[in-house]
Amino acid sequence: MLESLGIDPAQEELYEQVLTDPGRTAAELAGTPARRHALEQLVARGLLRCVDGQHTAVPPELALQRLLDERRADLDRTAARVRELERLHRASPGAARQTPVELVPGDQAPEYALALHAATQYELRAFETPPYGKRIVPADTVPVTTAIHRGVRHRIVYSRDAVDEQGLETLRTTLAVGEQARVVGDVPVRLAIFDDQAATMPVTTGRPVTEGLLVIRPSSLLDSLIALFEQVWAGALPLHLEPATVTDPDDDRTLIALLASGMGDQAIARELGISLRTVGRRVRRVQSSLNAATRFQAGVAVGLSRSRVG
Repeated sequence: MLESLGIDPAQEELYEQVLTDPGRTAAELAGTPARRHALEQLVARGLLRCVDGQHTAVPPELALQRLLDERRADLDRTAARVRELERLHRASPGAARQTPVELVPGDQAPEYALALHAATQYELRAFETPPYGKRIVPADTVPVTTAIHRGVRHRIVYSRDAVDEQGLETLRTTLAVGEQARVVGDVPVRLAIFDDQAATMPVTTGRPVTEGLLVIRPSSLLDSLIALFEQVWAGALPLHLEPATVTDPDDDRTLIALLASGMGDQAIARELGISLRTVGRRVRRVQSSLNAATRFQAGVAVGLSRSRVG
């Protein structure tokens, strides 16, 4: 667990032993050459102290925090060097001849998109809509959770089809860790914008990115895609999902919550375990109670009321 700090498993095990059972001598601790080497390393690095032949551990909040701070400083210096090299690359004569749009082959698209996500520092903005392709998970919650924990803001606009395909449990997971989500009937294109530095979209609209990925670098085209996202985001319905929306399939409050999430009739039927005909009948009843002419207006009414409460 501490190998990223330069502490191998043998050293970690020995440090934990001394931490919980201090006052041991070198003879008691170092019964093998490997243990003796680990002991010498821990003393040399300041994790253990030896006084009158007895070893005690320096508290973790002192010894390990110091190593952690040094590691962070190393990473900061490395990141600064990467940025410097990127500036040099962009300033080179060859970079000036490069097009602002790059085509990534489909077999490389998933790894490329994940790398862009991992490098994002401030904000990810995206339109989510199928099809996703066999090698793309609709919403891989692991990189999303990791990025949000790093402080990367996530603003996602889901199409109704994306809500249906991804399912409520996946969406609840990403919302629970801090994703900001909105929903519309449809989005113009599947799109991801990483900070203000790059955007990705399928080569062909309506086809999965596994058939090819376009990467758009800083340009008037990227500026236009950012403006498009903000316009759609402003008009989209906030997506609200409680931790346990579906408690009673016969409760209209459950149906209203699903309407507000943007789910279609088939997805609602699956979620509630009822027929499509029953869904249609109850949706009409809810629309009537909300004075809404369409199910979309009903969802908007619920979303607006929740926004006011929030």
